[in-house]
Amino acid sequence: MPASTPTPLPVLTLEPGQFYFSIDGIPSLVFSRNVAGYQQAHYATFLDWAKEGGTRIVRIQLDSLGMGYTSKGEMDPNWALQWGMVFDLAEQDGIYILPVFSGWFDWNAGQGYSTWNTNQLNAGNGGPVKDPAELFQKGSPTQQLWLKWMKAVVQHWQGRRNIAGWEIFSEVNLASGAEEVAGIDFVNQAAAIIREVDAHKRPVTASIADTGTWPNFYRAADLDFINIHPYPPSAQLDRAILSGVRKSLAAYQRPVLIGESGLSAESPAKYPPNAEVGVRHAIWAGVVSGAMNGRGLYWEDSFAIYFAADGMPWLTKYKKMELPAALFASGVDFSGFKPLVAISSPGVWGGAIGNEKTILGWYRDAGSEPPDWPLKDSISGETVLLEVPGAIADWQIDFYDTKSGTDVIGSDTFSVQGGKVTITLPDFTDDIAFKMHIVP
Repeated sequence: MPASTPTPLPVLTLEPGQFYFSIDGIPSLVFSRNVAGYQQAHYATFLDWAKEGGTRIVRIQLDSLGMGYTSKGEMDPNWALQWGMVFDLAEQDGIYILPVFSGWFDWNAGQGYSTWNTNQLNAGNGGPVKDPAELFQKGSPTQQLWLKWMKAVVQHWQGRRNIAGWEIFSEVNLASGAEEVAGIDFVNQAAAIIREVDAHKRPVTASIADTGTWPNFYRAADLDFINIHPYPPSAQLDRAILSGVRKSLAAYQRPVLIGESGLSAESPAKYPPNAEVGVRHAIWAGVVSGAMNGRGLYWEDSFAIYFAADGMPWLTKYKKMELPAALFASGVDFSGFKPLVAISSPGVWGGAIGNEKTILGWYRDAGSEPPDWPLKDSISGETVLLEVPGAIADWQIDFYDTKSGTDVIGSDTFSVQGGKVTITLPDFTDDIAFKMHIVP
């Protein structure tokens, strides 16, 4: 078979003061995925799916192909070679990488998903570390060894064009022995090293699990953007995204990335039969949440590959699920976009976001909730009272079919009086999106 035509790599940056990545100089909503696998073929497949779905960034936990260091703490050259091949494939697909250096499971001595027993630095494997908590002891040999390794990794890859940023640690609050003050200090040391080494000064982030602990982490950690991981026990992921992103924006005044998310933190086996509806709603909720990205799922993006009962057949249901939302958001300049006050009638739920020139909205059947996500045959006569920013009075609104993200199913023009307008939604089933723009 002939090689596929490479996709041009756009220029992706996070400019100071912006709450969205810029693509070729225009603040834009990007779509992201979490990509993992056992072998190169898995990555090739998942990256192709990402390209087809409109994804721009893949978050890659670098321990998915081994933890990256020898028992002496040196960078594993074969590991670096394997990841280099993945990064090359991503660049050919026009996709950026957000590398995650380590995750909680590498440094957690508990049960479940813990991989501490296979960590090369574990004394049981010939390494120097007896307790994973040593990583968070300021100035400890273990901490210094890990930071030296991380610095070498950044030096090795900082010249690559398709690095979007660096994630120091995933869910640091779940690592054994990690406490908030020490965890913040660890992350800040790592951030300083990255900024010293990376000549391109890419943004830096880290994440904590959504457990309600470490309330000062995102205030005190020296990060360029927040990295949230919503896995609501209720499985109401769209509601968790909309509320969680907006709370983070208000609290930290920094861009917010949906690093990973899902209907269940335990496994894809916990998903109910109609889960696809809830996942699709979560993707659309991300568009109007104020997050710098959409999708950002976990099991659905690739990690179900590690579950023999699910694997590829399960993943194919989600392979391009973000595409309609990506097409809907494509070409929109998100400069100055902020969540807007919007009050809907009881039959619908959703949100709106925008600036003085453009507003995006998405609303769904309010009764479509887990575990079954039932849908009415038709939603009729529902309204949204929207606070419109700016002083311009004349607007046009176009309503979109969310199954395509491009088909306009109705339009209207109106004047805004007193900064507020009541929008009557056309009849729809499941959900509906709209774009508003000022009339020239």
